[in-house]
Amino acid sequence: MQLLNRRMHIDVFGKSTGSTGWATHAFNFAAAMDGLAPVRFRTSSKEAILNLTGGLRGPLFRGLLFKKRPADFGVVVSGRPFVKERSARWIVWETTELPESQRELCATTRFLWTPSTWGRQNLIANGIEASRVAVVPEGVDADFFQPAPKPPGRFRFLTVGKWENRKFTEGLLRAFTEEFGADEPVELHLHAHNPYLANFSLKAKVEQSGIPNKGNIILGEPCSLPQLRSLYQSADCFVLPTRAEGWGLPILESMACGVPAIVTHYSAPVDYINEANGYPLQVARMVEAHDDDFNIHSGMWAEPDVAHLRHLMRSAYQNREELIEKGRMARLTAEKFTWNNAANVALRTIHQHLQSGQNVVVQPALDGLESDPLAI
Repeated sequence: MQLLNRRMHIDVFGKSTGSTGWATHAFNFAAAMDGLAPVRFRTSSKEAILNLTGGLRGPLFRGLLFKKRPADFGVVVSGRPFVKERSARWIVWETTELPESQRELCATTRFLWTPSTWGRQNLIANGIEASRVAVVPEGVDADFFQPAPKPPGRFRFLTVGKWENRKFTEGLLRAFTEEFGADEPVELHLHAHNPYLANFSLKAKVEQSGIPNKGNIILGEPCSLPQLRSLYQSADCFVLPTRAEGWGLPILESMACGVPAIVTHYSAPVDYINEANGYPLQVARMVEAHDDDFNIHSGMWAEPDVAHLRHLMRSAYQNREELIEKGRMARLTAEKFTWNNAANVALRTIHQHLQSGQNVVVQPALDGLESDPLAI
C-alpha cells in the first residue's frame, strides 16, 4: 500500500525534447514522479509548463501557471540555475575534479542529487558536504526496451554513444580491428553520431582515425527511438569502453533488451554491471581528462585496458551459452532500475528533506526498491 500525500506538489525543471540523455532523464523522471504526486514539468523552453497530473502527456501551456499553488519542492534535472530553499539539483560530472561552472551550480542549491555511489564519493572528494549529497539513480524504460529474437546474420557488437574522447571510441575501433579479421563473421555497429559538433560526420571521423574498415564496421545514422530499440535487439553484445559515465543510459537500455554489456569497471556503471550480468572491463590506469570539443581539461578519468577489452570481446563471441545467461541476468537487473524506482527513491529522499532538512543517502540497491512504501 502506498502512503502518499497527494497534496504535495513538485516542480521538475528540465529539457523535454531532443535525443540527449538529459532530455530523456528529465521527461521520464517527471512522468514517473507524477505517478506518486502531482508534478508540473517546467521545460527549458521559455518557461513552458507541462502539467503531467491528469494525463502523462497533457496539454502544454505557456506562461507561469498555477501561481496560487506554489510547489512544495523543486527538482532541477537540467536547465537554468533555479534557486529555491526546498529544491534539489542533479549533479552529474565525469572527471574527478569539478570545474568552476559545476561548483557554482552546487553552491546555488541546498540539496544535491547524483545518480551513483561513485558520483556521491566524487562530489564529497570535491569538498561538498556529505549531508548535502544523496544518491538518486536514473532509470530505464524497461516496458519499451524489451528483448526480442535476434535476426540472423553475423555476430554483432554494438556501441551507442556520441563520438568523443571520453567514450574511448577510437580505442574501441582499434581493439576490434586488431582482434577480429575480415574473414570472421563478426561486426561492430558504431552508433556514434555527435549532435553537439557542427557538421559532424561519422564517416569522416573514422577515416581521420586511420583505422581501416574491412567491411566489418557498420556506421550508424541518427534514428528514431523505435529504431534504436531495434538496433539494441539486433545486437549480441553491447560494448562501451568508456573512461567515465555519470550514469550510462545506453548501457541499461541494452541490458533491458537482454543484451549484456562490456563496460569499464569504473564510475556509475559499477552500481549495476557485474560478472553475473555483463563483462566488467579492467582499468589500466587513471589519466588526465582532456577533450577540446567539450572543454574538459581538469581532473582524471580511467584508461581502459585494451588487452582486456580484446579478451572480453573474443570471450563474448566464443562463449554463446555464457553470453545468453549474462543477457538474461542483464534484463533482470534493468527491470529493477526503472524510472518508477528512481521516482520512489526521489520521493523518499524529498520526504527526508522536508522532515529533517538533511539529505538521505539511498543506495541504488538491486532489491526492494519497487515495493517500498513511501510516507510523504
